[in-house]
Amino acid sequence: MDFYFVTYRLKSRITAEFGIGFFFGKSNGVPEYDVFVVPTRLANQIVIDLKADYGAFMKAFTQQKNRFFSQYPETDDMSREILNYLRSTINRRGPRLLGSELTAAVRDNDEELVMYIVQELFKEWAPKIEVDVACKQLSYEDISAESYMQFWEDFEGEGLGEVIARADLADLPEIFPLVDPVMGKPLSEFDLGDMVFFLILSVRNKEKLERLKQLYPKHFSETRNVVPISGTLIAKELVKGKKGEYYLIKVDLGEGLVGKGLVPKSVKVMADYSRFQEKVSSVASGQQNWEQKLNEMLNSERSKQVERVEPKVSPTVKVGSGDFLIAFLITLLIIGILLIASYFFML
Repeated sequence: MDFYFVTYRLKSRITAEFGIGFFFGKSNGVPEYDVFVVPTRLANQIVIDLKADYGAFMKAFTQQKNRFFSQYPETDDMSREILNYLRSTINRRGPRLLGSELTAAVRDNDEELVMYIVQELFKEWAPKIEVDVACKQLSYEDISAESYMQFWEDFEGEGLGEVIARADLADLPEIFPLVDPVMGKPLSEFDLGDMVFFLILSVRNKEKLERLKQLYPKHFSETRNVVPISGTLIAKELVKGKKGEYYLIKVDLGEGLVGKGLVPKSVKVMADYSRFQEKVSSVASGQQNWEQKLNEMLNSERSKQVERVEPKVSPTVKVGSGDFLIAFLITLLIIGILLIASYFFML
């Protein structure tokens, strides 16, 4: 278990409040947390599944919190008050101690203990508060795959196909930075010239692929990049989709080769070079096993993806999005490689 993830629903008859919150953190680490509350008369408007995957829950939580704050301004003040109370309570209790307690309870799948811990945190806010909880063990694989799948599910509606197919980008190898949700930092904090750690997801130009394999012989199998590479950030551009913002980046791959990447603005990517070196060294001996696992996963997921995508096929396709539609077909491959990338952070 790399991370613990606790979601909860609370209801207080005394304060007439209904709320949703979560705790998320690295095993035995200080938790990240948030909560928002609404008057109980609005409770039926909150539709969030406590047992949803990490990515789906976080997306629904953020969207519904923002909607309530916009439509019902009093919920912003109510939520700020309870969040300030929770922050004060956690600081008195000890954030690291709370993280250790949640880690132990989640590792044992003990929802009753998790519920008790959450109730204890809120007992001074409202006596006899009603609490429902769900808890989940997460790995780097889970978070990386869920985050990138969410990105791909949203991409079609973002209208960015023309951006990625620009003349200066179309023929460049496609990369994606290594995701590190706890110790990483967003691309907004990277400067040009900074080191970036990434996997090369696809290279359409066969000549460039061969040059990369010669340049990084220990990082490639016969067909793909399986061990992460470091390069220099040489361009960074903020682009706006219809719903969100993304960073379009270019990275120097060496010997005149340049890679492109489109990364959600909110994603935290790896920034520690010593950690990168350590994890790359540790994975070298397991490269063959990971490649075999990747192939097995692709065979399993491909049929599921076909079933999910086929009903959506339309005879009308915009030509401007052609290049990226091809990239969408290798989504499964990308997710598999990201699973390898996330392995580098484990243990």
